[in-house]
Amino acid sequence: MQQLELSFPSAPDVAPPRVIATAVLRRHRAMNDVLRSVAYARRFFPELDGETVTVGLTRAASGMAVPGGRHIWLNPSRLSYHTISHELVHLLQCRDIGIPAGEKACDVFSLARHWTLNDERPSYIRFPRDIVDPHGRMTEASGKLVFAVAREAITQRAQGLRNYISFFECELARRVSDQDTAHRSALRLLHTV
Repeated sequence: MQQLELSFPSAPDVAPPRVIATAVLRRHRAMNDVLRSVAYARRFFPELDGETVTVGLTRAASGMAVPGGRHIWLNPSRLSYHTISHELVHLLQCRDIGIPAGEKACDVFSLARHWTLNDERPSYIRFPRDIVDPHGRMTEASGKLVFAVAREAITQRAQGLRNYISFFECELARRVSDQDTAHRSALRLLHTV
């Protein structure tokens, strides 16, 4: 008697979830907003593809992460794309992919991810006050300017500039000052006409 060959359809390759909540976050009223924001920012971190990022809550700071880990903790009352991006960059530190350790480096590298993630003043680097509103929020134009300068700083670092963080701080201050000077000159021209 011939043996029947059983054929079971193989389960499709199911990718692991990209972002999951801890039990504490699952009970929080802002869970959907937090996860939606993290999922948006996560799109700009291809280095984390194939990994699941676990998101928890903290009240101690705007956000926290362990460099090289897979968990971030966010404060829903102080949630911003910059904070999320900053914490995701921490996950990339200590992975031998060229992102140095430290909070200032993390700020510069997070500001260079994508301009839409630049919505709030960073905490660790010198930052011109004129580029943010009284609540520390950035406009789209400011976000794009910060993104461009951060990318230049990282390029300078790749070319051997050791003080790329100082380059970022000085170059951003110079460009903001140049914009303010041009704006004041334009206003004077309008008033003389």
